[in-house]
Amino acid sequence: MKKIVSVILLGWVGLVGTVSAEAFAIYQVADMAGSTEYQILSKEEFAKLSTEIKEEQKVLAAVVTVAKKEWESDKENKTTPFPASKIKPRMFKKLSQDFPKKETAEDRLSQIEERAAKKLEEDKLDKSKNRGSKGKVDPKDASKDALKETLAKGVIADVNRRMAEKLGREVPSYGFVATAGKKAAPAKAAPAKAAPEKEVKKDDAKKDDAKKEPEKKPAQ
Repeated sequence: MKKIVSVILLGWVGLVGTVSAEAFAIYQVADMAGSTEYQILSKEEFAKLSTEIKEEQKVLAAVVTVAKKEWESDKENKTTPFPASKIKPRMFKKLSQDFPKKETAEDRLSQIEERAAKKLEEDKLDKSKNRGSKGKVDPKDASKDALKETLAKGVIADVNRRMAEKLGREVPSYGFVATAGKKAAPAKAAPAKAAPEKEVKKDDAKKDDAKKEPEKKPAQ
């Protein structure tokens, strides 16, 4: 009888262990640009993420050093400092307790995303009000900021590519497409469309011809 009870208890312990192993939690994961994404991960998936991030942190400093040297050796970048401060190691933050079912975690994630979206709209509104109180932004300053942002994204994409080569796998990115080549080139503004002068001239020419054309007298 004792043996039967022991077997039953062991079975329950094994069942509980299986359920706890399938727990899910919500994480906020940031890429090297600081852009974030919400993810629902099982314990196994989180363990894989944690291992990958540790691997990336071990090689990141060396990869950035090589990228910086190549950047500084380029004469075109002589007056532009290497944006090292914009490159961040991937990180994660746990936002919830463990849930026994993925569906429960998904419901919780919907609430988190709803609050995040509301906060984002509030921040945008505050920034808009601040801009209005400070007056109009100088177009030159705005252009410089945009160029710096473009260069930073290019450098991050370059480092991301180098990291992938070093590790033999892709390094996820959420805020940009990490497909930059060895050299990060600034994005060129699209050329402004010229006004259709030729068509206007043709129309004007037709009008002029109509004015110059002598009036035909009715036949007598």
